Order: sequence, then C-alpha cells, then structure tokens
Amino acid sequence: MTVPGAGASHDWRQIAQPSINSIVDNPVEVVRFDPFEELFWVGSSNGKVSGFLPMNQCSRYSAFVVSKLSGVHAIEPTEHVVFSVGDTMLRATTRQGIPLAKYSSPSFERLTASCVLHNTNNTLVLGGRQSRLVQWDFAKECEVRTVEASQPSLMIKYNGTSVFTADDHGNVHVKSAKTFETVHTLNCHGGRILDFDVQGNKLISCGISQNRLKNTDTFMKVYDLRMYRAMAPIPSPLPPRFVRFMPSYCERVAMVYQMHANSTSEMTWIKPAAVRMFDLNSQGNAADLFTDVAQITSFDFSSTKRLIALGTHVGIIQLFSDSDQPPMVNEASKPSMFAAPPAQPPCNFPIDDFSQSLATIPLPFPQDQRPYVSDWPLELARIMYRRTKPPVEHKVVKIMHYAKQVENPRSHTKLKKHNIVPYILEPEEPMIEECSPVDLLEPLAIESPPRIRVSKLYKKRVPPTKSLNVYSSDEETYQWNVTNRLVLQSTFAMNLLANPLVHLIYSLSPLRNSVFRHICDRDSCITCELHFLFAGLQTKPKDGAATLNFAWALARNGVSLQNGSLLDAMHHIVLTTLDDVARKSPEAMSTSSRLERHLKCVRCGALQTVLTETEHLISLDYTAIRKASFCQLIEKAVHLNVTIGTTDEEGGGGGEGARVCEDCGHTSGMECRRKVRELSNVLLIDTNASAPAFLDFWRRQLWTFERRPTDPKRVQPEDPESPSERKSCRFGVDCRKQTTCKFRHATKVDWPSEQAKLLEDVDAEGWRHFIPARIAAQVCEGQLRLTDISDLPDYDEPSAVIYELDAMVDVIGNGEHAVKWTHPVALVRESPVPSTEWTLLNEQLVSRLHGNEARHVDARWKLPVVLAYKRKGFEMAASEPKIPEHYFFIDENLAANGVITPRAVEELPAEGQLVGLDAEFIKIQTGLLEFGGRKVTMRAVGRASCVTREERIIFDDHIRLPDDVDPVDYLTPFSGIVAADLNVNETDKFLSSHKRMLLRMLVLIQRGVTFVGHALHNDFSVMNLHVAEPQIMDTVFLFRMDSQRMLSLRILAQELLGDVIQQGTHDSVVDARYALRVYHKYLELKERQQLNSEIHRIYAIPASSCPSPNPMASPLVISTRRTMRDTNVSGSAPSSM
Repeated sequence: MTVPGAGASHDWRQIAQPSINSIVDNPVEVVRFDPFEELFWVGSSNGKVSGFLPMNQCSRYSAFVVSKLSGVHAIEPTEHVVFSVGDTMLRATTRQGIPLAKYSSPSFERLTASCVLHNTNNTLVLGGRQSRLVQWDFAKECEVRTVEASQPSLMIKYNGTSVFTADDHGNVHVKSAKTFETVHTLNCHGGRILDFDVQGNKLISCGISQNRLKNTDTFMKVYDLRMYRAMAPIPSPLPPRFVRFMPSYCERVAMVYQMHANSTSEMTWIKPAAVRMFDLNSQGNAADLFTDVAQITSFDFSSTKRLIALGTHVGIIQLFSDSDQPPMVNEASKPSMFAAPPAQPPCNFPIDDFSQSLATIPLPFPQDQRPYVSDWPLELARIMYRRTKPPVEHKVVKIMHYAKQVENPRSHTKLKKHNIVPYILEPEEPMIEECSPVDLLEPLAIESPPRIRVSKLYKKRVPPTKSLNVYSSDEETYQWNVTNRLVLQSTFAMNLLANPLVHLIYSLSPLRNSVFRHICDRDSCITCELHFLFAGLQTKPKDGAATLNFAWALARNGVSLQNGSLLDAMHHIVLTTLDDVARKSPEAMSTSSRLERHLKCVRCGALQTVLTETEHLISLDYTAIRKASFCQLIEKAVHLNVTIGTTDEEGGGGGEGARVCEDCGHTSGMECRRKVRELSNVLLIDTNASAPAFLDFWRRQLWTFERRPTDPKRVQPEDPESPSERKSCRFGVDCRKQTTCKFRHATKVDWPSEQAKLLEDVDAEGWRHFIPARIAAQVCEGQLRLTDISDLPDYDEPSAVIYELDAMVDVIGNGEHAVKWTHPVALVRESPVPSTEWTLLNEQLVSRLHGNEARHVDARWKLPVVLAYKRKGFEMAASEPKIPEHYFFIDENLAANGVITPRAVEELPAEGQLVGLDAEFIKIQTGLLEFGGRKVTMRAVGRASCVTREERIIFDDHIRLPDDVDPVDYLTPFSGIVAADLNVNETDKFLSSHKRMLLRMLVLIQRGVTFVGHALHNDFSVMNLHVAEPQIMDTVFLFRMDSQRMLSLRILAQELLGDVIQQGTHDSVVDARYALRVYHKYLELKERQQLNSEIHRIYAIPASSCPSPNPMASPLVISTRRTMRDTNVSGSAPSSM
C-alpha cells in the first residue's frame, strides 16, 4: 500500500471540475465522499444536494432539493440512506433522489453539524448554534436523548470511544459517547475553531486568535488525548483553513491553507490556496497541491486517500487524483443503481404479428434539404443589441464613530424630571432589516401600537330599525350622500361584501362595456346579473339598487361564507367575479395583458413551444419577501417563475400540471417563465387578502413607508366604545340619565363636519404612501419595469406608459392592533377637483375625499383588496345595455308535464303601450347569504303574470325553486300557490326559472312599455328589478288620499267595478287584468271630474264592513313601500303620468 501523497506535488493532478450551479453562483457548503458506493456528494447554500460519479468523468448521478429555506450544512451517507442537515430539519433521501422522510423537532434549531456513531450503526448526533446536543435514532425515527449544553456544538467528531464538539470560543469539549456528559475541555484557540479532527489518541485543530484583529493562527495545535496534554504546534506558511488526519502506515496530515485579501505575506510564488500533506511526527515527506481558487469552503478525501475534493465559493468542485485514471473511491464499494436502459426496437418480427408497435422502428431523416422541426427559427438567431440594466450608483456614506447617548445632567438630583415635557408623537415602528429566510417564518416582534380613531364615514353603521314602514327616530342617521352617485342596498352579508366590487366594475368603462356585451340564458350567471343590475342603474333609482340576484349568483358559483374570515370571503368574491367577466367577454376585455410562457423541461433542460396567454388580474405573491416597494411586488407577480408538475420539494415530474417534453418524450415538470408582450389599458391588482402572509407583510411595509401628518387627536390609547357598538336604551330619548347611562341613545351625526375633518389636511406636509398614485410602465424584451412617479408631475419618458390609480376596494377594521375587519368600502376617482377628487362609498354613506386620504392605508383599520390602474388619457365610449328580443322566446317548460307556453306572442307590445303585471310571493329560507351559514327568511317570486291591454296573456310563469333554498310558507291564501305547483315532477303549470322570467321582463322594459299593477313597487323589489318611474302606473297611489291608509285591489274592484275578486285564493292573471280595469276606470273618472268624490266615498266605508280572507288584517290596507310621491285628492295625475 502506498502512502497517500508521498510523491512529489506533480503526482497529483486535477481530473474534473464539475459545477452545481444553473444560473446563480451558490457556494458549496459541504463535500462528502460516499463510504459505501463510488459517489461523492455536494451540498450547496440554496438547499440542494448533488451526487457525482468520479469514475465516469464526474457526471451527475442524482440531484434533489433538501430545503428551500436554508442551505445544506452536513451530509451523512449511510448504507441505504443519505441524511442531509438543514437549519431546522433532517431529510432522509435515497441515493437516487427519492425522499423518504423529513424529520423536524423543537430541538432542531440552527443545526450546523452531524456525526454518525459507527458502533451503534443507527444513531446520529446533531448539533449547531443552539444549547442542545440531540441523539437521533434514525431506525426508530425518534430522539433518543437531548442534552442541554452550556456552549453550542458547531462541529462534531467521533473516534470510537468519545464524542468531540467545538464551540464558538475556541474550545473542544470531550464528551462521553454514552451519557454525552463533558469529560474534559481543551482550550485550543483564543477565538473560533475553523476545523479539527481526531484519530486514535491525537487531536489536531486550526483556528483564530483572540487578539484585536482576530487573525487566523499560522500554526496547528496538536493534543495527546491520553493525558489531555498539548504537543508542539505545527507551523504553516499561510493560515490553515482545514486540517484532517489521513490514516496510513504513518500519522499523515492534510492541511488546506489559503491567502486572504489583506494578507501581508511576501511569498508571491504561492498560489491563492493549496493542500499540503505531510507526516505528523517528522513534518517531512510533504506534498503541495496548488489551486487558483480564491476561497475554499469545504474539503474532503476518499477512504482510499487517492481522491481529494475542494468546494469553492462560486459553486465549483475541484477534484484531484494521484493518477491519470480516476481511482476507486472505496476499496470494496457496492454497485450503484442506475436507470434501466431503454428498450431497443426489435430487429425483426413476423409480418402477421399485430402485437408489435410500428412506432418502435426507427426511421431515417429525409435526404432532401427540408428544414427540421427542431431547427432554431431565423428570427431568433439574429444578432442584435440588447440594452443592459444600468449599474446602481453607490452613495457616499460618511463614517461616524458612535460614542454614547447624551445623559441628563440632573439625573442624580431632585430636578431630574424638571422641565421635561412628554410629546404625543405618532408611533413609529423600528425599521426592519433584511434577514435570512428562516426569519420570515418568525412573527413580527414589535410593540403593539395604540388604537386609532376611525372616522364615522368609514365605520359600518348599524341599520336603523323599521316599524310600519317608518324608521325609528331614536337611531343615528343612516343615509348621507353629497353626490349624485347611486348607492347599493346591503340586505345581507353577501351584498355587503360584493357591493364595493360592483361599484369598482361600474366605474371602469372597459369593464362596464364588457358586462353590457354579454347576455346568456344560463341560470346564476354572474356577468348576466351584473348586466341586469347596470341596466337598472341607468334609470337612477332614488332609494338605491338592490343586489340580491347578484348575491344569489355568487353563492351558487362557489362563494361560501360558511367558514373563513372576511378577508377570505372578499378574495373569493373578487376572483370569482372578475374571472367570470373575463371568461364571458374575452373579445371585449380591455383589462387583459398578453403574456408568453416559456417552458423548460426539468429533466433534460430542453425548451418547449412558447405558449401565449392573457391575464386580466394580477395577484400579488408574498412568498419569501421581507421588504419591497409596491412596484416591485407587481413585477414579481407578473414574472412569477414557477415549476409546474412537481409536488412539495421534490424535483421529479409527474405531478399535477406535468406535461410531455417535446425533446426527451418523458412526462416531466416544467420550469415556467413569463414574459410580457402587451400591457392592458387597465391593470387590476388583487392584493391576495387570503394569503397567510398578507397582514404581516402589509403591517411591515406600512410601518416603513406609510406616513401621514401628525394628528394627536387620531391616536386614542383608550378609545371609548362607539355608540353603534352598544345596545339601545329602552327609554330612548326620554331617558333622564343620558350622561351616565351605558346604553345607546338617539344621536344625530353631523356628517358635513365629519367630512370636513377628512378634508382639512389636504395641503398638509408629511404624507408618504406605499400605494403609488401614478406608475410608469416600460416593457423591454419581455421584462416589465414599473416606477413610482407619484411625486413627478412632469415625468416625460417616450417609451413609458403612465397608469393612474382610478378605483380601489378597501376593507375597514376597528382601529386596533389585533384588528377585526368589519366590512369593505369602495373608493372611486371621478372629480376633476384635486381637493375632492375621490368618492368614498360606504353602504348608504357617500362622501368626498382628497387623494392623500384615499391612498392612505393602515394595518389597524384600512387595507386594500383590489386596486385598478387606468392608462392615462384612455377613455372608452359607453355602451348601451341591449338585450336581444329573441331571448323573450327561448324559455322552455322545466316541468315534466308537457304544458306549452300560455301564449305564442307574435308581436311584443310597443313603446308606451299598457300591460298589466302581478306577481305572487312565497317565503323561503337559506343559509348561503350570511356568515356562518345563519338561516335567513325572505320573500321570493312564486308566480309572475303579464297581460296586454286587451287582457290577453303575454306570459304566466311559475318559478321553480332551486335546490339550495327551503320553502317555509307558500302563502296559499294570498298567492294561490301550493307545493305541487312548483314541483318539477308534480306540477301541471308552465314552470320557468327566475333568470328567464327576468329576461322576459327586461325585454319589455327595454321596449318601453308601461306597467300597470297594484303595489308594483313590492313586485319589482322582490324580483330585484329596477324600472324607471315613467314606466310604472301603480293603482295603489292613483286612489290614495293624503295621510290615509292604502286601499287593496279587492276593495277597488268591488267599489269601482262592482266585481268581487280574491275569494279564497289569489290569481295573478286575474289581479293583472283587474289592475288594468281599475286604471281605465281611473282615466274615466278623471275625465268626468268625479275622481275626488269617488275617493272620498271609498274612504268613508268602514274597514270592518268588508270581510277579508285574512282575518288578521283589513282588506283595505296593504303592505307597500312608503314613498314621498302621494297622490292628492284634487284629482291631478301622479308624476309618473
């Protein structure tokens, strides 16, 4: 057996220089030769492990990911498994890269070292920058022993009898291998130990001296472990970095030394680094192995002492051998497992053998000059100039020496607090520095800021109680609107969350036009419901528009309020709504950007065909981000590089989204990179409110970037409870102890003064915003670059496109650090006046804001959910809502009885013609519209009928009940509907859906017909339809005396026409016909000037003189909406005429 390294230095030569990098240079943290197979393993700082074959030109054997959050600090190959150590975990993997187990424990914190106890064969000792030493049994997969140590264990060695650990103070602790108790401590170096090794009864180490400059020692210390006595140190020409024993016939040592940048050595002939091998006793028979690497990060040699591997800081491994041919790693290695060779095509087979595949026969390439499919396109092979990113200018920083803080000279006297005035300043959180990926998992450790006062214009108002159609006077004023902006009614929780998004879509003309261009007959279509709602908003209803149908569509398209928080529900509503609008109107979407997906096979590295896609919503991603500007956040979301087809941290393919590689033909994962080809005119930014890191990220960024002028009145450490959060006092305004009573009393909010408080600091200095008002976008070779130009009004870059913040949806909280989100609001920029350019829409409260107040966000009470940026100067002509009239005839009977539509209409009523309308209602119950699945009861349309002026039926539809609602009461005495009428299998009626009934009504509204009916506002309210007042003739107001009860249709028909109706049950067709007759009678009485006397005669009839089918209520009184437009008795026509 030859002595390793005994020859001259030229006997050792470099045989390979493999690299572990693909794009970024990652330092090598550990190099380890496999003691069982012909392999050596390399661990990098980005958490990847690679295996190489020294006998096969150092080709890569396998590669796998250990951790995405930390580097690989140690590798321990065993007979069957390779163990890799990260910061907080231990990963077990086969040599082929198949993950077997991932171990984690509370005892695993900042691990850096590991060692296998060979006498036990299944025990692993783990240590690191923690005060614990963990003994892990990988056969039982559990902790055998955890020992609390006074010092960390940065390196661990084992010599068969004792365990040796090195701390960060230059000490080596000798511990018992059975109890892990410290037997002796060797003070080797004054500073940190760089490396040490143990063989038999000898210990050798190298380290750093504890002097003023902490220089590395230019010698190695040797200890005799029999008496724990220091032997003569071994000098070195340069400071050693690694030192190891190389067992042989004599005690031989391998030392790695390297020259530092500030080294003063005059030995210029010495290369930057070298490996020196020499005899320990004589320090002779030396051999130097020089290398040009400036920094060596890891070192190891094979069990045969004929291979040496050096890891560098640029991710390159230098492999040296003592012979031209690569020697063996081990004397007796097990054969490594390789993939089975591909099946070769058959040489021949019988012509009648149909079991053979003809695809297995290789075909030659064509001999002509036709281009191949794999040829690189000529347009991509042209030489062209590609502009590089300009270098970052380094700022000149003055170096200052910190001495100490200025002390109070009176601190030791009685005047230590004299003339010291506490100032009330806005609390500021200390700046958060960039940290390691492990710190991203730790919660934000800051002092809780005080509670902040939220303006009443932002708060969620408690709806006032209503009794007999009159709002209680003991409640706070709920409605206030300083603009002509229409409001939306928040009936249920689903409406409350969805209404701000409706405002945002309606305010953006490209989105609104996309909605108007779509119409279909599919039930629960979100875009169709928006179409119906926007068409109704064109009529500008006075009391606001109801969005119940839109809420039903969201609930039936997967939006659930059963579980989760308000942020989760808002995010789900945003994705569902905007995805549906984009999917239904792709040709008209001006909010879709055109992107290209460049795929690369992770198995063979081949590029795939470029795929083109569109993206209408940019969802922010907070993964592994500690500090970033808003523009950088958008850039990351657009250019998000992901690997599809892989699961967890595995690198193999075959997962969800995997595809067949066009080059190698295997089903594999693909590395996906996106490039921008064209930006849309409207950028919709989804802040991904349901992400786990959403609140922590925004809290961290806002404490750093967001500022507003200091206002001590806004900070309230002990803010009293809002009156809306307390119960009402039972005495109301008559309470004699209102000043001390703990219950809520009637208050009248001064809304103009509340708005003035938000506008008073419009010109104040000190505003800083995280959300930019204006951004400049530049696309260069597929890369998007965004710049915040909010403070640059004169910005003029020809190649940049300027976007301006146009609308946003924010969630509002209670102002505390442990925030509780209550509701969302919408903010729309629509006024040209800078001081009041923004409009705040908070349910029924509409107010003006300036730009600084609108963009100001605070993690305690206001955070964005959706932001819309529109291209500067971009305007789109408004589209008129148009429903094709053929949708009136597409209805089919949903029942199984074969009944056809009541009447085949050849010509629909024209503009101005009269039609009679009546609807019957039922009571239903559902748990889809409230948080937690709370059941609510409401009215629903059970039957709708419409007749012409000649009393011929236009349609008479019974409305089918969906499966997600439960009927509570069919109200048969008042509606004439029984359970069998709405059952698909039992009814003999014409059964339709609510959506198709709405289509018929909207076609009639679009044609401009005039609807005549009794209490039509009730019918339209339950249908959730918005009809212009000129198209409504309501007979309940035609025969109405001021400040008197309202008359029912039954008493009007009996007194005016002499007919008795509604005996036993109601019929909507009969009611629609009699409403037309009563209206004709009204015109007749008005023409003869007998209307006033006839109304007085009817009101003179006692209510008890007419029997009612409902013994609990008078037939003269009906339930309808109270309106300010009451008909006087003078006989003049109502304003709807």
